Amino acid sequence: MSAMLQLFTKTIQDPENAEVRINTMLALSEICMVLDTDEDPQSLKAFQDTIPHMVRVLQQAVDDGEEDRAMQAFEVFNKLLSYESAFLNAHFGDLMQFMMQLSANTEIDDDSRSQALSFLMQAVRYRKLKVQGLRIGEQLTTTSLQIVTELGELSAEDEDITPARSALGLLDILSENLPPSQVAVPLLRAIGPFVQNPNADYRRAGILALGMCVEGAPDFISTQLAEILPMVLHLLEDPEVRVRSAALNGVARLADDLAEEMGKEHARLIPALVKNFDLAMQQLNGPAGDENLAIIKQSCMAIDSMIEGLDKEDASKYVGELVPRLSPLFQHPEVKVQISAIGATGSIASASEEAFMPFFEGTMQTLGQFVSIKDSDDELELRGVVCDSLGKIASAVGAEAFQPYVTPLMQASEEALHLDHPRLRETSYILWSTMSKVYDDKFAPYLAGVVKGLIECLQQDESEDGVTLGEEARELLGQEVTIAGKKVKIADIGAGADDDTTIDIDDDDDEDDWDDLGAVTAVAMEKEIAVEVIGDVLTHTRGHFLPYFQQCVEAVLALVDHHFEGVRRSAIGTLWRGYASLWAMAEDNGMAKWQSGLPLKVQATDDLMKLGSLIMTATLALWQDEVDRYVSNYFPFFPSTSSYYDDHSSLHPAHFDAQMCT
Repeated sequence: MSAMLQLFTKTIQDPENAEVRINTMLALSEICMVLDTDEDPQSLKAFQDTIPHMVRVLQQAVDDGEEDRAMQAFEVFNKLLSYESAFLNAHFGDLMQFMMQLSANTEIDDDSRSQALSFLMQAVRYRKLKVQGLRIGEQLTTTSLQIVTELGELSAEDEDITPARSALGLLDILSENLPPSQVAVPLLRAIGPFVQNPNADYRRAGILALGMCVEGAPDFISTQLAEILPMVLHLLEDPEVRVRSAALNGVARLADDLAEEMGKEHARLIPALVKNFDLAMQQLNGPAGDENLAIIKQSCMAIDSMIEGLDKEDASKYVGELVPRLSPLFQHPEVKVQISAIGATGSIASASEEAFMPFFEGTMQTLGQFVSIKDSDDELELRGVVCDSLGKIASAVGAEAFQPYVTPLMQASEEALHLDHPRLRETSYILWSTMSKVYDDKFAPYLAGVVKGLIECLQQDESEDGVTLGEEARELLGQEVTIAGKKVKIADIGAGADDDTTIDIDDDDDEDDWDDLGAVTAVAMEKEIAVEVIGDVLTHTRGHFLPYFQQCVEAVLALVDHHFEGVRRSAIGTLWRGYASLWAMAEDNGMAKWQSGLPLKVQATDDLMKLGSLIMTATLALWQDEVDRYVSNYFPFFPSTSSYYDDHSSLHPAHFDAQMCT
């Protein structure tokens, strides 16, 4: 292997044949799939020596404008990032500097710059500790900020891949993966001059960059609001429409992650949002119509985010001012405008509660026509937002006022499960949660359909990211091989599986966690929501849920060791909520109230003891190996060793206060 790599090193330096050089790079990336870095350090060193030559191949392809070869070279480097870290370790810092230089070079092709930024994004995500150790976060941040100034005439909502949009994505990833000292602090230091710059592109870049970094560093940004808000308010009055649009986007992002802190500034911010909305409506038919339409959408989204951070008393002050402005947009020909206006109206209702009543009937008459639309993807997207807003309105006005609309809305939500639209399914689950809270035991007539939909969600298959080999690989059964620098074992999946062979991955790896290379599937996220909704529905419907209790507990128990931490967290929480609900029902049916202290003063029923045993066994089994602290936070308090229950089996699990589990 080492000798072959040395030969490739010579070949990749061939000055005469660019095609040979790029093919050599591609071959080298395939060699990594089988190179065992622990067992063959000599070959590893030989491979590492090829990295500088690979960089020169990429640079030459970019300089010559050879787009196809440049893309192939970038693909090789992106592959190497997903392999074992040893392949790039020796040159990682230099490679990061090279990619930063490419991304900032305005004289080369935009596609190559975007590819360089993509590499930097993946490097920060997969190698965040190495990036942090190199202390290049500030350089990455300031480089990205400068590139964002190139957004030009493109809308901030444009989905085309450009260096400026890629730089915004990099800022988002930087803030999520690196400490504030390397991202948020230098960003705030840099954007001051940007927002004062006479060039509108710089002013817009400053506020867009800030908005991208809020989610990753909310605690730090919240401490800087006193300095940030004057800049935001200043930009909301900017003479350039595109700058004001970016400022509105910034307000929405700040309010999304700092709802309480931003809500305290409502007296300054909401009038500024309304002013932008009114000005855009007045100029909608002018020469800058598209830009003003963007202002309207951004104003609605900013209002949506801001209003949710207000308490009922403060939100009520704005209902009469906001709803009459938004309701005419429900019929706007632009679907995204409809979506933003309807979403904001739902949030206004949720925040203001009974103050929304004067607008309730009119809003319902208009929105009712969208509950069953399904002729296009846009209509399905609009339908999801409408159902979400109607759930918020139901919570605001209460069960009695909303009663005439419950049955058609529930029928539409059950139909939505079969329209092949993930957002609609999730919206239906969340709507059921909301309605169960609004109607409590009066929600019973809908339980059969609700439980059926939720169980079907939990029983969905999730594709495994395994590697499948054909009949020709049968001789490898039971052996260890190396794939992408990882040791894996070939295992037979048995008869009746199309005679294929799967690979079991050995978990005994180094610092590179295979979990980092996998993506959470949409089905897994859907299951997380469904499990949470089961907890909400059983908590609020109580005795009416008993016919479905066992079926749901069995389905949720099967998910406590799910690979996605969100599902594990929801499963543990829902199981203990089920236990608490069953305990409360037992007390309602004559069981003595719980009394603290040992020995036990109240003996739980047999059903409670059986359920508690199941849940405790699952909880303890998960607790021993759980690495996600958010999952651990869902465990109820109990003694730290299971041996405690070996000696005190009668306390298992009746020793817990049911109220702690709600």
